[in-house]
Amino acid sequence: MIIIPKYKLIFNKKKKIFEVVNIAGCVYCPECDKQLKYRDSRKRILRKYGGKKLWVLIRRLKCCNCRRLHTELPDCLAPHKHYEVEVIENVVDEVIDSDDMDEDYPCDATMKRWKKWILDNTSNINAYMKSIGYQVLGLGEELLRSAESILERLQEEGEGWLSIILRTIYNSGYFLPSKIADDTSHDP
Repeated sequence: MIIIPKYKLIFNKKKKIFEVVNIAGCVYCPECDKQLKYRDSRKRILRKYGGKKLWVLIRRLKCCNCRRLHTELPDCLAPHKHYEVEVIENVVDEVIDSDDMDEDYPCDATMKRWKKWILDNTSNINAYMKSIGYQVLGLGEELLRSAESILERLQEEGEGWLSIILRTIYNSGYFLPSKIADDTSHDP
């Protein structure tokens, strides 16, 4: 998965779908850092506030070196989530809740799952962000040893934190599980 920050969504009247156009140029493999080439495209749903549904055509790219396939997502979309990132972020930050919705979309159960998804992945997010900061940005071992939560720091800085986290993690070759297994054991 590759998440791109610079793109345009252009409506194709003939196909009746929005096409994602990468305006940043070349995209590189997060596994081996070699250039990716276009392979094909597929439809992806994008839900906005109130459940408004758009169809988006996203590209799948293949690495010229390691031959791996990568889906190229605009950073308004979260991997394995239908709603745009802004909606998810505002629910997690409790900027909006079910009382703010004109209709029942997203539903209460979906909003609870998003909050649980972030909560369950908090340690993964902080570990990945610290590792990337150390390995890629050379920020030093103090960062690795720090008890500070990068997730909380980004949330405090305001909107856009979820896009930054997802783009950084996925473009570095890591990922966040969409669901985390329940730790409870069941006795027979």
